[in-house]
Amino acid sequence: MTRFDHLTPEDARTLYRKLARENHPDFGGDTRTMQDINAEYAYFAAHAAMHEARQRQQAAHAEGRKSAADYHDIDELGEMLRQVVETLLNISPELIVEVCGFWIWVTGETKKYHVEIKAIPGMRYAHEKHAWYFAGVPSFNRTRRSMDEIRNMHGSQVFSRQRDEDESQPQPAGLHA
Repeated sequence: MTRFDHLTPEDARTLYRKLARENHPDFGGDTRTMQDINAEYAYFAAHAAMHEARQRQQAAHAEGRKSAADYHDIDELGEMLRQVVETLLNISPELIVEVCGFWIWVTGETKKYHVEIKAIPGMRYAHEKHAWYFAGVPSFNRTRRSMDEIRNMHGSQVFSRQRDEDESQPQPAGLHA
């Protein structure tokens, strides 16, 4: 049981932002506490991805189709995604970690941390997107898609302390986060 259980994704994100501001070592917090918060939030994210996968699977079955979840163990995938998200969140608050379906995309200040990111088994760099990715389920579709198209197809859950801190700052007129 975690403090994020039974929260909507928006409420969980809000709570995570609050806890990160209070407990991040750069702001006087404790490293171990922040790692525990990252682990709980990664656990929540993995279970949210599993829930979405099961919903897509049920919708596909209702239409007489199969989904990626029919070919993979969703619980095993969820645990794998949780571990990767947790590892990435613990590298730096400058990374933006995004879960789209069964894939994890990493943007932000990745150049500074490329050695740490590359050390995570399964992480690859997509030059055309200027982003790192982890394919929880390999794609057999070779159609090139933009990140917006991927988000629209598979949904998106973003995890980033840096982005959350930036959002709390006033934005100049005409700019949106």
